[in-house]
Amino acid sequence: MTATSISLPCDSVLLPKPTDLVNIFNNIINQISLLEMNGFEKEAQQLRDLLESIEDLLGSFPISISDPVFPTLTVPEIEWERRITAMVQEYHLFVQVKIMEIVDSVLPISFSVPIMGLSIDVVKLFTDPNYKVTLKAQIAAEVDTFYALIPDTYKTFDGTYGLEVNDFKAEAVWNYIMSQLNKGALGILHGAFAGLIDKFSSIWEPLGLPALPVLTDINVEQLIKDKIESLEAQIKSAPDDLKDSLRKEALAALEKISLVGYTLMDLLGGEPNDFVESMEKKMDRFKTRLRDFGEEWPKFLILEWMEKVTAFFEAIGLSALVQYITFTFCDFLKIIGLPTSIAIPAGITVSITPLLNIPEAALDAAGEVIAAGEEGSNQFPTIAKPVVEEED
Repeated sequence: MTATSISLPCDSVLLPKPTDLVNIFNNIINQISLLEMNGFEKEAQQLRDLLESIEDLLGSFPISISDPVFPTLTVPEIEWERRITAMVQEYHLFVQVKIMEIVDSVLPISFSVPIMGLSIDVVKLFTDPNYKVTLKAQIAAEVDTFYALIPDTYKTFDGTYGLEVNDFKAEAVWNYIMSQLNKGALGILHGAFAGLIDKFSSIWEPLGLPALPVLTDINVEQLIKDKIESLEAQIKSAPDDLKDSLRKEALAALEKISLVGYTLMDLLGGEPNDFVESMEKKMDRFKTRLRDFGEEWPKFLILEWMEKVTAFFEAIGLSALVQYITFTFCDFLKIIGLPTSIAIPAGITVSITPLLNIPEAALDAAGEVIAAGEEGSNQFPTIAKPVVEEED
């Protein structure tokens, strides 16, 4: 597809997939390289300016991304993929933070999540710019110490898959921290809901609503270990001429992982076109998506439960949190300022190549697509926004 204006997908979903956005920015960045190679420096700079204008629109978002993204390197493809991954992570955390703030009005709760020896206030992370700056400076000053605390399973760009880049360490730390903040925030919320049920038991019990479910633990880290730990050990000790075949074997092994019935490609939505091929980058993408979905799915199940017990929230004066049950990724993108389209400068052509390895919809015995939420479906479920009836 050739475009003079590119629409950016704004998906009204609760479980967003990053790949569509990553693919669009990869194609724009590739066009910059092609223009430079062919001597069109002015046009290449125009596209660079366009990307910078989008960064300006986003302002302080994503909050977990540094400026510059990497201290001494400029790698636009990886930088934009990190931004988009961070948008997805921060969307999930934002929803939980807004619910926490509302619950706190009737049941005081802590907003602090302990991670890597830090105690991070998730509300201040979104609301206090100075808090974020101080936290980033602390991590940057001790980046090697914090990087060592990341589980080995999630360490990438360490040379195992062919590319070692020390500059990526700070972003790797933040990438891991954001996933753990989502996990920690959900734990706080789960405890808060239990506290609300206890505090207002005289209201809860007569309603006969579904019990608060136990938090689901998919244990993604162990699933990844089981698939590739021994292969990664072999890669590190293998002769150089055998390493690539082992790396490809490890990537293929991860692609076979299924989380609650969804394949890795289901979770990603396919693969973007990488114009600079790197097995290290691909492994980072695979591990990150598996890990993050392991935190997103338990949150979705709690949102499903919340939707079933809205009568309770309304009865105790917390009707304000109901809006965040169906608060979508698109709602979040509008808040942080991502435009819905990009106008390509006149005289420049950007072709958007199709995604790779797009998963096919699961079909039933009659050849019909199995609807989301039904057994055997590989479509992500959602929660419909309540219909507001118009007054006569």
